[in-house]
Amino acid sequence: GGNVRQHGDARYKMLSFSKPYFFEAPKEGSLTAGKAHSLVTKEDDGQWSDFVYWVIMATFDAEELSITQATSNEMPLISIFGPSLERVLRNTILAVGNYSQMYQRVFGQDAPRVGRNLLNAPPFGPEHHPLPF
Repeated sequence: GGNVRQHGDARYKMLSFSKPYFFEAPKEGSLTAGKAHSLVTKEDDGQWSDFVYWVIMATFDAEELSITQATSNEMPLISIFGPSLERVLRNTILAVGNYSQMYQRVFGQDAPRVGRNLLNAPPFGPEHHPLPF
């Protein structure tokens, strides 16, 4: 993540951007890389930024552990956000599935996950590396 200030453009002041989680392929004949998509939260709300980060990381972790919507109860209970949110990771996977399930739902079965959209695929190294819960 990081703070971004774009040449005085008020739209970008005081925002915090996550590490990119999805990469578009560059347009054919383009000399620039494709777009990278990140999560954006307000810089002054660190707790919300942490919450968003952990929910997204849970989808990557669930994929690596082969946890799906059907097996979402295998996600750990957490206490970092208080007892009322101890099931937030389980509920996230129950609601939307793991990263692979979301990717297939949005882009379809025929959209291969290649390059930097694979989890931890060489030669790019670990693009998505959830911390252990």
